[in-house]
Amino acid sequence: MAELEAITDIQADPKKSAVVARQYGRRFPLTPNRPLNLGRDEGKMDIAIPEDDQISRFQAVLTWEPAKEMLTVQTRPNSPGYPNAPANQTLVFDEKVKKLVESPEGNCVVGRDGSFWIGQTRFTLHSEEGVQQESPADMTIAPRREEKTRAQLEDIPFANPAAALRAMESLPNTIRAITTEQALFRQMLRVIMDAMPRADAAAIVRIPPDCPPNEKRLNLLEFNVRPKTSHASDGFNPSKRLAHRAITERRRSCLHCWSPESAGGGAELTMAAASAQGITPWAICTPFQDGSKYALYVAGQTNGQWNILDKSAQDKIVNDLTQYQKFGELFVGMIETTLRVSRLTEQNKVIRRAWPQSLWKYLDNPAELERMLVPVEKEITTLFCDLRNYSLFASQHSSELLASQREIGNALNTMASTITDRDGVVGGFRGDAVLGFWGWPTLQERQVGLAARAAISIAGRLGDWTRSGRCGVGVTHGTAVAGRLGAHDLAVVDLYGPVVNLTFRLEAMTKAFGVPIIVSQEVSRQVAEIDPSGREMLTRPLGKVRAKGFPEPLWAFELYSAPTAILPDWLRDEWASMVDLFTQGKWNDCYEEITTKFPDDPVGKCLIRVMDATKRRPPANWDGSFVPPATSGSE
Repeated sequence: MAELEAITDIQADPKKSAVVARQYGRRFPLTPNRPLNLGRDEGKMDIAIPEDDQISRFQAVLTWEPAKEMLTVQTRPNSPGYPNAPANQTLVFDEKVKKLVESPEGNCVVGRDGSFWIGQTRFTLHSEEGVQQESPADMTIAPRREEKTRAQLEDIPFANPAAALRAMESLPNTIRAITTEQALFRQMLRVIMDAMPRADAAAIVRIPPDCPPNEKRLNLLEFNVRPKTSHASDGFNPSKRLAHRAITERRRSCLHCWSPESAGGGAELTMAAASAQGITPWAICTPFQDGSKYALYVAGQTNGQWNILDKSAQDKIVNDLTQYQKFGELFVGMIETTLRVSRLTEQNKVIRRAWPQSLWKYLDNPAELERMLVPVEKEITTLFCDLRNYSLFASQHSSELLASQREIGNALNTMASTITDRDGVVGGFRGDAVLGFWGWPTLQERQVGLAARAAISIAGRLGDWTRSGRCGVGVTHGTAVAGRLGAHDLAVVDLYGPVVNLTFRLEAMTKAFGVPIIVSQEVSRQVAEIDPSGREMLTRPLGKVRAKGFPEPLWAFELYSAPTAILPDWLRDEWASMVDLFTQGKWNDCYEEITTKFPDDPVGKCLIRVMDATKRRPPANWDGSFVPPATSGSE
């Protein structure tokens, strides 16, 4: 994967006492062929450089094209929220004149290992396959190695915790404000550098996941270097040997103190320049214990050349640095905990989408959530909405499945959002259908009214589906078991009981009756109580129907919006009388009423089909109930 390395050299400014001279570095993975925003705004930018005040909050747009091995840099145009054009231009190195020059209009193109500069930051395009520079420390002997487990370091008392405690005072506010893993590393490294004044550099490193066991590869994710140190002047280059020993071989905090002495006296003394100044380079690598192959790497140098120090002086150096090992382990534990909480928070956001909105407020209270999920009997109002001929629709659009799925997905989203907007629970998706319900986890006032309004809204918002008879809604009310139901490996919030099955049956009858919504008698009764004037919603009887799986017939009613009613108010009583004639078996009178007063009504046509099937004579065992027959040509 290609990465963009950013190294920022902040210089001390006498006019700005708060500005700390420091070198910062980090790497950002580049997503192929997707524009990435670069700027100082850490909360909104894909590539954020908050330390460099010479970079605009939104400076440029970068696009990485792997096929061309090319990174395009374009200064962003004026936009809402960022109206003023960036003041700083993009610079590139001109090979002819051997100096940095301003790129035209702030735009440029760089290839692998190419660089551009903005403000105080150099950006370099790297590939993970690129050759990694060897650390001088890896070519030098480390005569003193100290390894400590987390438990061993916990047993060592703090010799002088004041510096660490002062640095940690800002941690609570710092951690609360962090939004990304990169931001966490950046802020924690600042605290670590304050807590360890003898450290010249601190970094978060990682062994790449695909690194073979026989290779010593290391990614430098984020680093913080003090100015006027060898790490700043020569470039910070952690020891791969030390990192691999700590992360994969020993899995514990490792301290190395280096010496220019070579094995057998034959190797090149790559740290001779540092040794000539009478110092001993050291580094501590503390691995994360979460299996991530991340580690905190802290490096510095102490007075005195190791190979000419006596043992007591060497032991004192090691004892002092062991305190830094303890600090490092403490901070690594904090980073691990913060990352774990952050990841759990992100997981929680994803998991929320799998739970009904009514339960979201309980996700942070597992004990209460567990109590509420125990299945119990409740007075439940159910709504079931189905899109018909889904299989045929999918087959007809088999060459463009994603596009057809988006159309179905939009319809399902309409159903689900309408339910949740009216405080209902989406119990799940049954293929191309949605089950919603009210009355759980707690009883809701006038929940039948909420469900009825949701049904009318769904029918209206899915107008093309309902007008073509490809969508129906059923609503019922009664006792059901609600809670977490299902198998041990897939338990979901759901319902169980006859009232649920009845909802499915009533929805299926909408096609035969030719109406969008059918409700049970109890729902019709409560709708009349909720809206006695009938200004918002009304119901009308459809007859006594026989539903599959139910031994006794029951009354079915159409629910519809009063402002868009197809049945005028002055004909409502006439309609009820006509249905009574049908139920009583007075079919000749019923037939005449339908043909003269309701000739175009789809329900009237359904009743005529029932009567025509027996030549307008009720069966000998007629009890007023029937199974609504499908229209001719229907499946």
